[in-house]
Amino acid sequence: MSKNVQFNLRIPAELKALISEAAQVSGRSINAEAQYRLEASFKSNEGSYSEALSKLKEFFDAHLRSEHLMSLAHKLNFILSEAQAVDSFNTPSISRVAEAFSYDNVITVEEWFEGRKEPSFEELSKLAEYFGCQKSWLIHGEGKPFKQENFKFGFDIKDNAERLLEGCNEREVKSLWFARNNTIYGELVIIKHYDSWRGSVLNPRIHLFDGIGLGDTKEKALLTLTLEYLCKHYPLKIKGALVSELDFNELIWVEQNPIKIIDKYSHNTWVEAIWDESMYLKKNNSYWKGWHEMCLSNAHTIKRKDFLSKLVNK
Repeated sequence: MSKNVQFNLRIPAELKALISEAAQVSGRSINAEAQYRLEASFKSNEGSYSEALSKLKEFFDAHLRSEHLMSLAHKLNFILSEAQAVDSFNTPSISRVAEAFSYDNVITVEEWFEGRKEPSFEELSKLAEYFGCQKSWLIHGEGKPFKQENFKFGFDIKDNAERLLEGCNEREVKSLWFARNNTIYGELVIIKHYDSWRGSVLNPRIHLFDGIGLGDTKEKALLTLTLEYLCKHYPLKIKGALVSELDFNELIWVEQNPIKIIDKYSHNTWVEAIWDESMYLKKNNSYWKGWHEMCLSNAHTIKRKDFLSKLVNK
């Protein structure tokens, strides 16, 4: 025999039990028993050595193919369950997927979700769009399940608003959530809710708190002006939230459907109060520690001549 090489193989628990029993009877180790029986299979008179190799290759190919299909099926069932967790009028299901794909029945789609058949790349792309997940994650296992992008506020306030309200795959933004982490540092995350269970996350890298060292005063001032524009022009679409640290982390990590997470919260009026002097000056209208100081600092920054001179269409 040639030099031994390591060969890792997953086998059913029942087969391992049979090998263990046979090893006890023969006095061999489990590895030696498995090797003995594998070698014996090639010495059979019922077929040639090449035929035995061919059958063994078919077995391993089927095993690897099965693992790939089951991994894909696991992803499909995951994004289905994430979509089903959203409070939606048309709760997604295998039958609704089949209907959306214009299939005559659910058999093909059932086979995808059960790991018995692989969708084509085109079908996988359609599934990613249907469930609102990342195509690269579903097809290639790259990145995170759901979409997250960085967002930078500029001095063109109208452009900020238009970029925030930009749709996806011909779907308009139904709601635009501004969610502050309800901790002392108050990191901000923005969630675009397109329709039903589909959405995406924007990370502006802004900290909403009255502190030095984190959170650019310019960025907070630009956010304040953009919120004023949005609330005046699109009042029904703009939502505010103060979310738990756990939920904030889940939103940033995008391992779960962001709409499932933000759907738990009711609208919080801090997004209107932050730019409205008549609201943020009220002593009983404090949304977090340092709220009044932060709003006054924003107002001071906005009134500075060097800041005003940079604003577009002011």
